[in-house]
Amino acid sequence: MKSFQATWEDEENNRHVELVVNHRLDAKRVEISDVTPTRVTFLCPTTKVPLRSIGVWTDGGRRVLARQIEAAGRLATLPQEIAADKLVEIEHTVPKTAEQPTRVLQA
Repeated sequence: MKSFQATWEDEENNRHVELVVNHRLDAKRVEISDVTPTRVTFLCPTTKVPLRSIGVWTDGGRRVLARQIEAAGRLATLPQEIAADKLVEIEHTVPKTAEQPTRVLQA
């Protein structure tokens, strides 16, 4: 499984939401296993300059953003962007814990 970083540009609310997209790529298609919002950057409504940026650490916050991302239709474009190499691949160093990861949004 590979991870890519993507962004959802929510122009209506003047913010950018960074996403981590975990997927598998086979010969015929891109299979997205989950999408996790990780950071929100708030923009000035007039100049679109970043004002502040905050991490999304709680499961509740990630679920709220995930529902908004899904409602905006952002998930529909992710497989094409991955297939066309438009996203940046990232490597995550995941600390070893006994806990199971929480899937926020499963495609």
